[in-house]
Amino acid sequence: MRKYDTDVEVAVVGAGPAGSAAAETAARLGAKVVLIERKREMGTPVQCGGFLPEVSELEALLPRAAIPEAAAEIPERYVLARTRVQRIYSPSGDAKEFSVRGRVVDRRSFDRHLAWRAARAGAEVLVDTRGDLANGSLRLSGGRSGTVEAQAIIGADGPSSATARGADLARRQEAGVCIEYEMAGVDIDPGAAEMYFGTKAAPGGYAWIIPLGEDVANVGVGTRPAYLHGRRIHDILDSFIADHRIAKEKLRGGQVTAVMRGIVPAGGMPPAIQRGNVLLAGDAAGMVMATSGGGIPLAMVGGSIAGEVAARAVSGDGHLTDYTLRIAEAMGRELENSVRIREVVDRMLWSDRLMDGLFAMLPADQMKATMRGQIPKALERAQDMIKKRSTAPSGSG
Repeated sequence: MRKYDTDVEVAVVGAGPAGSAAAETAARLGAKVVLIERKREMGTPVQCGGFLPEVSELEALLPRAAIPEAAAEIPERYVLARTRVQRIYSPSGDAKEFSVRGRVVDRRSFDRHLAWRAARAGAEVLVDTRGDLANGSLRLSGGRSGTVEAQAIIGADGPSSATARGADLARRQEAGVCIEYEMAGVDIDPGAAEMYFGTKAAPGGYAWIIPLGEDVANVGVGTRPAYLHGRRIHDILDSFIADHRIAKEKLRGGQVTAVMRGIVPAGGMPPAIQRGNVLLAGDAAGMVMATSGGGIPLAMVGGSIAGEVAARAVSGDGHLTDYTLRIAEAMGRELENSVRIREVVDRMLWSDRLMDGLFAMLPADQMKATMRGQIPKALERAQDMIKKRSTAPSGSG
């Protein structure tokens, strides 16, 4: 174990998409930055994820945000597949689709690529090292020991963020859980990212098939513990692959070549994402679309903003308290709307009949708007319908 005794201005905990984006941005603005990662190898183990919309889609998703270069311009060697449509299946098997140009990246290589960008920008990178926040400082353990005193600390250490707990910014909320198989030898549409809804396919969430090539795909299920009722999530995924009347034909004969698990924030951002000298970004700050569980682009946008705010604050050109407003301007409306949409849909996920009804009410273009955190008129009508049912006198039709 080596002693770490270098003074820094900005310390970033966690070298995922949010942390690396934060470290790169702060370093490019001239701050002295250290990026701390507890894993020995960045990008492993892979957790659920890998789909990033093309830059035009990102600009429509977050119209008030500046899309980081690292999210817009991804080297082709890290792109496993490109999609042209998103296809959504109702519980009864009806399908609707809409145009979504997306990239499916190799998360192992992509995460390392982002860390390389941070290092090239001037950030010092510490791997196999924990950074635990205590009294405004980071205590290092593992590959390095010592204490890091930084003017700004960015917690980008995931949904169970120790930095958030150390800064008294953590809150208890229900998190989504996901499991995903990489499968080879499948008969899929290589240009479509597919989502499957229904109490058998994915109670309380959805199942997906995301292409990694002509006959390789990520096949997964995401839900929340309240909907499992004692079932194991990998049993639900196995049942989806073997028994779903549509998916089983595509996945028949496929072989599992990797298993990935993850936790996804499900309740939006906490009331505070900044306190003292600490900023939270990415999953640690709940920067995930509750409508889809997608978080890589938001993490990179949030991390870049955190890095910029931190660098400007330590140079005397701004304040850490600017962070909350900057995030609200960039993605606050979309995140809040996605939580509102999820709360409406939650009341239907218990019933395939209600989900089929919602599916019938939403044209494909409004489904796309919903995924982007926009609340279409049809969803408002569905919400009104649910309210009327819940307030109807007992025994009424």
